[in-house]
Amino acid sequence: MQQDAALSRIHQSWLARSERRMLTWLAANMPAWVTPDRLTMLGLFGALLAGLSYVGTAYSPRMLLLACFGLVLNWFGDSLDGSLARYRGIERPRYGFFVDHSADVVSQILIFFGLGLSAYMRFDMALLALLSYWLAALYTFIRAVATRVFQISYFGIGPTEIRLGLLGYSLALPLADALAVTTPIGRMAPIDAFVLVTFVAVLLVFLFAVYGESRRLAALEAAPRRAARREQVG
Repeated sequence: MQQDAALSRIHQSWLARSERRMLTWLAANMPAWVTPDRLTMLGLFGALLAGLSYVGTAYSPRMLLLACFGLVLNWFGDSLDGSLARYRGIERPRYGFFVDHSADVVSQILIFFGLGLSAYMRFDMALLALLSYWLAALYTFIRAVATRVFQISYFGIGPTEIRLGLLGYSLALPLADALAVTTPIGRMAPIDAFVLVTFVAVLLVFLFAVYGESRRLAALEAAPRRAARREQVG
């Protein structure tokens, strides 16, 4: 993931330290023909492969294995492009930030739409999952503009942890689907129920985070004015 040098980047997920070491080693051993832009395209291709494979589960559950391979490719390309650019000293901060996060949005649409069109997940629940992800992302971007702090992970969970969770659950989907039940709002598989609960939790956390951050920023901006008024009175 490439990042704007003007932003303070915070990444403290559970796997961040190990992932950073792995990405540094990979960047040092990449052949010259592998470029950051090609890795970004590989990440997009991985998302497309995962999405199409999820759709293909309507014909065979074995397509889940191909979907998992697509998720791995998406992680490899999306995570390594910025590390490679920094290792080679060829960063383009504004270009990299724009292209990388634009590619992330397309990748997320491909993956979650694919899940929604799969044999294992309701489409409306897939859209809620995508909205949950975007709520966290939008908070990150809005806060970054206001504070110049770009926080990638929350509660120890970052993009890599989310991919790993999705990968693990993808392998368990055929078994979990057998636990689906009929509810007043239609058939609900475990993944549908999980997404519904997650969306409610993410929305509540988003609202509390916005409230807390807005109060903090208001206090920060009010402090100089209070100090100036005291000086005038004095």
